[in-house]
Amino acid sequence: MVDAPHPLKRWSLAITGVALATVPGTRLLVDTDRVAALLEGVVPLLLLGGVTYAGVAYARRRSPGFTAVVTAWTLSVVAGMVVVALWITTLSRLLATGLPFAALTPVVTSVGAVAGLWVGTNNARWRERKRALRRERERIDFLNELLRHYVLNAAQVIVGRAELVAERTDETDATVVADTGRRMARHVEQMRALVPSDGACWPVDLAASVTAASEGFGTEVRVVDQVPEPCSVLADDALDVLVEALLNQAVDRASGTVTVRISATRTGGDVVLTVDDDAADPAVGTVDPEAIDTDGGVLQFQRYLVVTLVERYDGEMTVTNRETGARIEICLRAAPTDDAFGNP
Repeated sequence: MVDAPHPLKRWSLAITGVALATVPGTRLLVDTDRVAALLEGVVPLLLLGGVTYAGVAYARRRSPGFTAVVTAWTLSVVAGMVVVALWITTLSRLLATGLPFAALTPVVTSVGAVAGLWVGTNNARWRERKRALRRERERIDFLNELLRHYVLNAAQVIVGRAELVAERTDETDATVVADTGRRMARHVEQMRALVPSDGACWPVDLAASVTAASEGFGTEVRVVDQVPEPCSVLADDALDVLVEALLNQAVDRASGTVTVRISATRTGGDVVLTVDDDAADPAVGTVDPEAIDTDGGVLQFQRYLVVTLVERYDGEMTVTNRETGARIEICLRAAPTDDAFGNP
């Protein structure tokens, strides 16, 4: 397949507009009737002048590929309109109405050029958005691999060596390094949770995820786990990250030790996860992802993480702030082939 040079692609739409303008220009020179000259010459020239102007603007502001796509669509619609004109002319002659093809050609080519410009522009923009989304997805996948294979592995090495040094020397600094490394590794896991592998969900035990998320906290939080076992919902490997983010929200809002009660109830085909804490100040903010200020620190990040994962699981979240704390309810889809609470 022969690829046209970039300059030709860049100016292809402008060249097309000028070339098509020769048809109504010729009719304008031939027609002696003013009305015919206006309809067959002036109006089509104005329309094709707009196409030419768009071609010049695209040549200066858009990529050659974008302009080439618009030109291809423009010529395709023009060709279709010419076929329509030939069809109408043939039919008119069969009916003996005497409508000449030459009179229709300037009109249909100019109208077809404008229609093709509109269709082609929208198609080219769609192609650009699709390419941009693909490149963005590739960058996200690359970042995910970088975090998993380099940052996370390096953090695990740091934690392991620091724990070994702490055991041998009983150094407080080594313990601090190990704790910091564990927190860093967990933050990496949270960041990776924002990047789904393929968007698919499968049955995941909510009770096991609550247990796994609760293990990473010390004395700053007292978790009252009231989730029945088993309790399967449709989620992915990041379900424990969701629960951990809910606990982090309570910890970050509390001035001291916070008590968090976690329970789950089955309602039809859904499981309602309830997280009730006694951290009264500040109140839990909005659950609208567009209204969350991601520059607002760790608390905002935890909230954004919760909202993002709930949306991924096709769930719904409601927040109730009280004087004594906050109550967050998240409705998740129950696993369709599994009794969420192990009942017969």
